[in-house]
Amino acid sequence: MSINFDLKDSPLVQRTGLIIFLKNASDQYKLRRYGDIVYFSKKMCYCVLYVDSKDAENELNEISSLDFVKYVEYSQDEKVDLSSEHLENQITNLAKKAEDKLLENQKENEGKLE
Repeated sequence: MSINFDLKDSPLVQRTGLIIFLKNASDQYKLRRYGDIVYFSKKMCYCVLYVDSKDAENELNEISSLDFVKYVEYSQDEKVDLSSEHLENQITNLAKKAEDKLLENQKENEGKLE
């Protein structure tokens, strides 16, 4: 479940993240009028911009037509499953894999000591 799913019935404005890859790092300042920049990577030359969900498609088309933008894509944060059952299953699976690997390493080390 995403945060926008939880906010469906609330009066708060739903937001959508856009990942924008730029040609030049200094061009990030030109994007401030489109939404809220929450992250910028100078090394990889991209930024994460949040816009209203109802205007997201129009903003995406408008931003992608700018000459200093390489390309734009939607953020995948809506597809992340944050339900407690899913997280518990992931933790259990990781713990089991780690335990199996530990037992395997112990068996290898016992053979080397003899």
